[in-house]
Amino acid sequence: MLRLLTFLVAVSVAAIPVSADELPTRPNPALTPGLVASTDPADVCGRVDGLTYSQRHRDTTKKMKADTYAAYHIDKAGRDFEVDHRVPLCAGGADDAKNLWPQEGWQHPSFHDKDRLEAFVCRAVCRTHKMTLEEGQAIFLGDWIAGFEKVYGQPPQ
Repeated sequence: MLRLLTFLVAVSVAAIPVSADELPTRPNPALTPGLVASTDPADVCGRVDGLTYSQRHRDTTKKMKADTYAAYHIDKAGRDFEVDHRVPLCAGGADDAKNLWPQEGWQHPSFHDKDRLEAFVCRAVCRTHKMTLEEGQAIFLGDWIAGFEKVYGQPPQ
């Protein structure tokens, strides 16, 4: 009986949406280890039929997004969120559940900050060639906030 009660309590606690103070600012590596689909700079930086790598590989379905929110126990409840790719598509990331996590947008660090870092990294990899694709992917497979601080010299604010 005690085992059943312990199990029921654990399941009910796991189903409770997280509070704003507990929202993930970094992906949970157990849920979102990150996944690279391409390590070929020509593939990632090139266009095919006029489409970028991101445009050719973006197919995140509503179900994938709903599953991501559920895995992180997040009830959006009208709050500003987006499901983001841990390794951005523009850096050869995969459009796969292992590469998706929910990010908030109303306090720092937010998806707005990560979007800024993504734009910088993808330009550095594909346009200015100041960074290799491997270096760009490593920023996101690691701690993106530390990557932001390294690139911009300060934490997201």
